[in-house]
Amino acid sequence: MRLKQPYFTSALLISLTVSLCYAEPISEADLRSAVPIDTQIEFIADGDNPFPILIQEAVRADALGSLVILTDTQSQQRWLEQSNPLRLYLAQHGWQTLSLPLPNKPIKTDRVSEEDFTEQLTDYENQVMVRIESGLDLVSEERIVLLAMGRSAEWAIRVIQNQPDMHLFMLNPRPIDDNEPRALLEGMTAVESRIIDLFQEPYPSDQKAIPDALTRKNAMIRSNHPHYHQQAIKEALWSSQPDWLNRQIRGLLNTYIVKAEEHNQAPGQDALAVDELPPGVRQ
Repeated sequence: MRLKQPYFTSALLISLTVSLCYAEPISEADLRSAVPIDTQIEFIADGDNPFPILIQEAVRADALGSLVILTDTQSQQRWLEQSNPLRLYLAQHGWQTLSLPLPNKPIKTDRVSEEDFTEQLTDYENQVMVRIESGLDLVSEERIVLLAMGRSAEWAIRVIQNQPDMHLFMLNPRPIDDNEPRALLEGMTAVESRIIDLFQEPYPSDQKAIPDALTRKNAMIRSNHPHYHQQAIKEALWSSQPDWLNRQIRGLLNTYIVKAEEHNQAPGQDALAVDELPPGVRQ
């Protein structure tokens, strides 16, 4: 029997996520009231604003791996709302999950000089990387997947560039800066990790994806990346009943990471992709 989700109220989640983003730091007691009692909450020092990491252990004796969920850096008022159903669902199906908020990117104003703004951006970049690495320090499984939503995708790529043993799951990936879209493409083609690219186009807000799914797929084919899979989402991305999306993500993880690794490690098997199609072709 499938367990019912969620364990919280939408009004409470919205209140907590807004306070995390714009107001005073949230207390562990307030966050505890929004998550199940078996969620481990770790607060990590981050200057004057410590941030929480939520850890959900796998409901399985031998976990499939650790999944670090990075929500869109432009939607941090919704980080808990975006990640909570997914982290609980995947933990119920064998994954240790960790989720954490990433800081907001500074905005240039007339009151800030170019020199000061450059310094703010540098501090911001360091802060993002420190937060992601803090989450990775808490994982306890050998198989690690970074699941990055929106603009967090390029940050995840930066983390795994020198760590090919980690895997990348991108959900509607976007570059950190729309004025430099090639940075995302160059990062994708440079990493050796297994990459899953799950997307929906056009976006519900009618925004244009830059680079779009076809451009990303073509870049990966040109680079002859052996472990890239792209698949489209056919329904509204964020809804009040995201179970269908959770199931789709779970299926992709099992097929293109867990089973693909088992296939390559089986006796007599060479390191081939799951199927014989060129990378990124299967939709």
